[in-house]
Amino acid sequence: MRKFLLLGSLLAVSVSATANDAVKYTCKMGNAERVIEIVYTSADKSVPCSVSYTKDGATQTLWNYESTQGQCEAKAAEFAEKQSGWGFSCTSESSSNETSSDAPEAATSAQ
Repeated sequence: MRKFLLLGSLLAVSVSATANDAVKYTCKMGNAERVIEIVYTSADKSVPCSVSYTKDGATQTLWNYESTQGQCEAKAAEFAEKQSGWGFSCTSESSSNETSSDAPEAATSAQ
């Protein structure tokens, strides 16, 4: 089941990434919240990009890719799946969703 959720997340993220919408996973467990976000350097290109991670109010860059398309999206989805394995409930959204709806584009959760 998790592989299908991860595949669905990757597919949803890759579709939204073609327009270079900022992709963000929000992972929650109780009062704890973790945010995994893909940051694109250019609005019209998917590389270079980086994956940032916010935990307890502190943000750090986990990965940077200069020329490999799809790596940021894959790493972010993979890390969100890992968070789900630790008991967090993760949802993903792109910046184009945030203005119109709070419904997540794809969701991953430990089941």
